[in-house]
Amino acid sequence: MVEVQVLAKDLIRQAVDEQAQDVYVIPKAKAYQIFLRIGEKRHLGQTCSLEQAQGLISHFKFLAGMNVGEKRRAQLGACDYAFADGERAALRLSTVGDYQGRESLVIRLLFDRRRALNFWFDGLNALLPKIISRGLYLFSGPVGSGKTTLMYELVSRRYPDSQIITIEDPVEIKQEKMLQLQLNPSIEMTYDNLIKLSLRHRPDILIIGEIRDKETAQAVIRASLTGIRVFSTVHAKSIPGVYARILELGVSKDELDNCLAGIAYQRLIGGGGLIDFAQDHFQNHKADNWNEKIDQLFAAGHLTKEESQAEKIKD
Repeated sequence: MVEVQVLAKDLIRQAVDEQAQDVYVIPKAKAYQIFLRIGEKRHLGQTCSLEQAQGLISHFKFLAGMNVGEKRRAQLGACDYAFADGERAALRLSTVGDYQGRESLVIRLLFDRRRALNFWFDGLNALLPKIISRGLYLFSGPVGSGKTTLMYELVSRRYPDSQIITIEDPVEIKQEKMLQLQLNPSIEMTYDNLIKLSLRHRPDILIIGEIRDKETAQAVIRASLTGIRVFSTVHAKSIPGVYARILELGVSKDELDNCLAGIAYQRLIGGGGLIDFAQDHFQNHKADNWNEKIDQLFAAGHLTKEESQAEKIKD
């Protein structure tokens, strides 16, 4: 047991030191391989025995309040993990068994306040004066691209003394100045119910972790139409894609046009955040500015030719 704890702490310490977003514990034929995802690349960290890996997975599952004995069904969990004296990391865990009953584990390292997210072309400061109007601001980008970080940075800098309520699953960035609510469907704390509750608290700004379904989309639109500023994330590959995705979730075009104040699209590229932003004409937004910045990063040596081609957006 002591050996497993040492392995677990060393693993999380390495992930934190190398600024990894995810840790993968994956079964192979006669062993397990542990990978770290740093940016867009996955690196092999180490190989361990079946016994070590199974102990490691059980260790994290126990601390995250997951069913240690269940090794086939998919499970989710979260915990604050103490990996050194005075050092803790917020972890989100996901496990599932393959067709042979071998369990795999993915650990997402949530936001670490000691690590600042840097933005290319002074993107954060350029975006700040554009967050003016009341209404809905949508943020999109790949998993782990810093969408939540960007929302919190904008709110903290632009509206430091405002009443801010967040609704997340789970809470990723702990902020004492905000009222932070976390989903718990077992006691009916769903996105829809928490949004209704939050409006009774009369927030200046409401941050909603993610628009996942039709019900959440409708609730976000209703909140935006009350006249408060609402920040939320949605999965899409471009600014026009964000607009189209909300329409796909059943929101009428008239309602969306009436409340939508801005869309930001972000990716982590070459070690920094790159932001594209639009305040109108969302459906017809062109990727020319984004692609020009990609060319500049390539010319400056921050991207390879292959990476620059992969990061460009096609209209």
